[in-house]
Amino acid sequence: ADRQAKWDAKELRTIQGCPMMDYVLMPRSRCGLNESTMKSLYSTSTMNDLREQVNESGAIECASAVVESDGKAATNSGEGNDSGLGELLFLGTGSAVPCKHRNVTGMYLRMNNGNSMLLDVGEGTMGQLLQSWKSTLSPGQIPIDEYHSRLSGIKAVWISHPHADHHLGLLRLLSERAAICGPNDPIVLMAPHDMFDFLAEYRQVVPEIHHSYIPVDCRDMIHGRANPLGNKLYEELGITNCMSVQVAHCLRSYAVVIDGTSFGRVAYSGDCRPSHQFADVGLGTDLLIHEATFEIGMEEDAVLKRHSTVGEAIDIASKMNAKSLVLTHFSQRYPKIPPLKKTKDEGKTKEIPIAFAFDFMRLTPNTIGLAAELTPALRLLYPREGDDDADMAIEKVTAKELLAVPGVFAAKGVL
Repeated sequence: ADRQAKWDAKELRTIQGCPMMDYVLMPRSRCGLNESTMKSLYSTSTMNDLREQVNESGAIECASAVVESDGKAATNSGEGNDSGLGELLFLGTGSAVPCKHRNVTGMYLRMNNGNSMLLDVGEGTMGQLLQSWKSTLSPGQIPIDEYHSRLSGIKAVWISHPHADHHLGLLRLLSERAAICGPNDPIVLMAPHDMFDFLAEYRQVVPEIHHSYIPVDCRDMIHGRANPLGNKLYEELGITNCMSVQVAHCLRSYAVVIDGTSFGRVAYSGDCRPSHQFADVGLGTDLLIHEATFEIGMEEDAVLKRHSTVGEAIDIASKMNAKSLVLTHFSQRYPKIPPLKKTKDEGKTKEIPIAFAFDFMRLTPNTIGLAAELTPALRLLYPREGDDDADMAIEKVTAKELLAVPGVFAAKGVL
């Protein structure tokens, strides 16, 4: 009773939350929010220090020179601003688990009619999407109304393979979209059939998602076959073709090639070893999004873990005759920007714009080249931390020993 009276006597405080706010559990004498953290996180001195670091890095001068040069080139070539609403927004560009710089994989591809589709939906994708949308709202827009409008505009989802870092965000998407749109506006969910077994179990907990999607097995839209929901994709997104390509990663892993987007033909590798079949099916793609989990020189590790290196992704872009390449799905050993070294086919790929994706990067059809040219400025802004060559050397020895066993990692029919 005394304790209750003590709490009743306290005045209710309303505190605005902020990132990195601390709550102290022990010792009990200090239990509660750490107000020093609240005051210092965005203090004037902290912000000034950050601005000074940015200015000293030289990134602003480098980026300004690139943007100015790009603007002059666009003016001379007669290119104007992007028409329509087409954009590609990266919501997660890391592999396996989130880190402070990169969330797990997720991409938002918006068409010129304003509707959109998601390419993989890792955990936290919807939070990233909401954060990105909030930053672009005009003063007169109501955030919750805009969120509902854009969420209902997501008409399709592509899941490349069953690994959790590529699909755990799907549950929140389906739940929130079902609450807004009801059962009469289901999304087209293109995924390996494992996903539908997973969702069938989840429906026992959240029955509201039962009518929130129309399933399409990736096997039923393999290249050479007509997509079962091709008409619906065309009506809602303007997509003229959407086909899957089996690739080597885990069981039932697929890449996708999409025609008729705001970028033209878009090809997305998912997680995989380099695939010549994918290069053939996606020949002439306007925008290739390819995983680059490891840097050049770590080919043994890439084979061991069934991923691709930066160099191997560039080689696929060359074989595909891609007009532009965006690299993503980086190992968390590269929290910022992986190194790009010379490859044996550098002469063949020197004219292909190559951009390194980062979280919240927004591309439009006319800014892919600019994104590639800004890479040196980003390297100045985010220098590589530390030297992990020793750790890498240890891992390479382990990879070579495992790869010495013949046939262990062969993937019949897909390599």
